[in-house]
Amino acid sequence: MKRARNTSSPVLERLEFEWDDSAEIPTDTAKILEDADQVLQAYWDQWTKKPIEQYVACDFRDVYRALSQLTASKLAKGNTFCEWGCGFGIVTGLASQLGWEAIGIEAESFLVDQANRFLARNRLKGEILHGNFLPRGSERLAGSQSNHASLFHQVENAYEQHDLEFDDYALVFAYPWPGEHYFLQEVFRNYAGDGALMLMFLGPYEIELFRKSVS
Repeated sequence: MKRARNTSSPVLERLEFEWDDSAEIPTDTAKILEDADQVLQAYWDQWTKKPIEQYVACDFRDVYRALSQLTASKLAKGNTFCEWGCGFGIVTGLASQLGWEAIGIEAESFLVDQANRFLARNRLKGEILHGNFLPRGSERLAGSQSNHASLFHQVENAYEQHDLEFDDYALVFAYPWPGEHYFLQEVFRNYAGDGALMLMFLGPYEIELFRKSVS
């Protein structure tokens, strides 16, 4: 049964979040990241055989450093993690290694298959779901900006397929397409649970943290 969303005014607060971009990465994680490098290199070497226009990789080492520090901070109200557009499943896998109950949602079936292989090969517990990461009805928040990349995923809604509720997730990670970050923030503000966190990679050394609250 679908739960009714809280109708109080939602607020999205940008938190002051300092993370060490020079923090040492543990040996076991470094090996996982080396495998990730090889996966990406193999993909780019054969990109013309399987082009995916919307795939761009973030800086996984910096994301790991930020995610590790966030995990240690105990800011999150729970232990559930969701990655929007997980690609090869690398951030989802890193989150699971840090102890999160992690899922990644991906629209491209090729990437879903590759992500599952990456997690299995590195013995990571994250789960990869094939589907659309946007909650049902959130497309309306794009307004006149109908050219956002995330609006063109012609696949079933991932949450509905797997009987999940988006507002159950304590932490969401996203790497938005250029110009799309305000839209994804609006989606999160309207559909995330009270107190949920959003970690957003915006470019080299630029990672921001937001918290949803209902006033």
